[in-house]
Amino acid sequence: MSSAPAVAVGSGRASRASRDAWLGRAAWIVIALAALQVLLFGFGRDQGIYAVVGDALLDGKMPYRDAWDFKPPGIYFVFAAAEALFGKAMSSIRLLEIAGLVALVFAFRRLGRVLFGSETAGLVGGALAVLIHAELEFWHTAQPESFGGMLTVFALVLVTGSAVSGSTSGERLRGAAVAGALFGCAFLLKPPLGGGVIVCAAYLARAEWLRTSKLEAAARPVIAAAVGSFCPILLVVSWFWMRGALPALRWTLFEFTPGYTTLGWHGTPPGLLWYAFTELLFGFSYVLPLGIALAVALPTTSDREREGMMLVAGITCVHLTGIALQAKFFQYHYSATLMLLSLVGGLGLYKGWRWLSGRSVAFTLAYATVVVVLAEIRVALRHNPGTFWERSASRMAFLIARVPTRDELDATLYRVADYDLGLDRRAARDVARLSAPDDSIFVWGFEPALYWFSERRPASRFIYDVPQRVEWQRDVARRDLLSDLRRDPPRVIVVQHGDAFRYVTGDDFDSAESLHTFPELAKMLSDDFRFVESVEDLDLYVRR
Repeated sequence: MSSAPAVAVGSGRASRASRDAWLGRAAWIVIALAALQVLLFGFGRDQGIYAVVGDALLDGKMPYRDAWDFKPPGIYFVFAAAEALFGKAMSSIRLLEIAGLVALVFAFRRLGRVLFGSETAGLVGGALAVLIHAELEFWHTAQPESFGGMLTVFALVLVTGSAVSGSTSGERLRGAAVAGALFGCAFLLKPPLGGGVIVCAAYLARAEWLRTSKLEAAARPVIAAAVGSFCPILLVVSWFWMRGALPALRWTLFEFTPGYTTLGWHGTPPGLLWYAFTELLFGFSYVLPLGIALAVALPTTSDREREGMMLVAGITCVHLTGIALQAKFFQYHYSATLMLLSLVGGLGLYKGWRWLSGRSVAFTLAYATVVVVLAEIRVALRHNPGTFWERSASRMAFLIARVPTRDELDATLYRVADYDLGLDRRAARDVARLSAPDDSIFVWGFEPALYWFSERRPASRFIYDVPQRVEWQRDVARRDLLSDLRRDPPRVIVVQHGDAFRYVTGDDFDSAESLHTFPELAKMLSDDFRFVESVEDLDLYVRR
């Protein structure tokens, strides 16, 4: 008589495990299809910049001094590593990015088991993170925030796992130090992302206090995390100092970049923070806020669930503060935070699945339909040619049947506003035809990928012309540019039309129009070069 309830319970557990298995398979399918989209992304303008600086890094040159951009140095190391591992191709950084996304999924599974009592909950969160990341498309992926978000999640694995429940104090301190080092690397990609170490250090201190009730013990993980976070930063600063490039780094990050940041400061800090919060929660996905709402509303799945959600919330607040202070609100600024919130969103989707799928098939189908519809009607980006799903179909057709060709795919999909990857590739072929492999070229515009595609070295450290067009540092930048061009006269100069960006340069002039404010360069162009041809918005000049 007593065996019937046991059989019923066992049958219920088996049924629940079977439903979780089906959910896990669906999650892996989403991950695989989204990763394939990322693999076929081309370069946007920013990726072209990072690729040129990363390539220079492999040639022994230094960021800022020899190849100029104003992002923190971490992203150049990532692109250099991708080229060193997989060769000089647009797919190289995507392969590294996919490797990071797959590692992120396994990290989410670990966090799901430790914090939520279910690897499947973490797996669903991983699928949501990878899908939203793919929906950010070519321009807003392979960005500093993309890789900084991955490092943040890897640090959370250490913080919530061995750093808290390790068998010895030494193991916990080593976990805190390594987590701190990961946040230090995230800082080198985007400084606000490094601020997550403050939240995690407080979390570790609280855990030690609850374990020992000793202030000294609570301080140890804080110190370990702080020391760990400073190590990669100090190593990079020391490297710049030893290579004589520290003055260039200082001018770029502490004199040029603050002027650029203040261009977006319109409105009050609370207003900017509120805008960042609402954009994060509703601007990229409707599935994500649904998952977060379900995670909060439905009963907890483990004793550590609320603890994990509060940890994510704390780091999210740090990220949002950084986004608000930048006040540019580019979509990629949110990518690290979207990854982090997907962990909570995945938990909620999993809890909703468990709650409804145990009732009836009709409830299960209705729930799945709602999630799919929400995923269809709101994707992370909506201003690219075609919808994300149409673009994904084109990429899959190329992958399966090689129709369209890769050049046609790039020309069709990877263009937005004034940027056109297909144009860059066509113009680069003409630049290569008009110059020899050992010639230098110069681009007066915002298309540094021309250097990379044409395989011609830049004649100047300034691989695009923003520093010479802004008011706050252009005198210094113009002086250094003219010095570079006299030292290494370019064979070809490319002048761009249509690249006016008030939120970047502070005015409405494009590169060609801004020449009238730079008479020295205009005179060099008219005296020493002759016009050859125009490739749409790009004018090509060859040295007389």
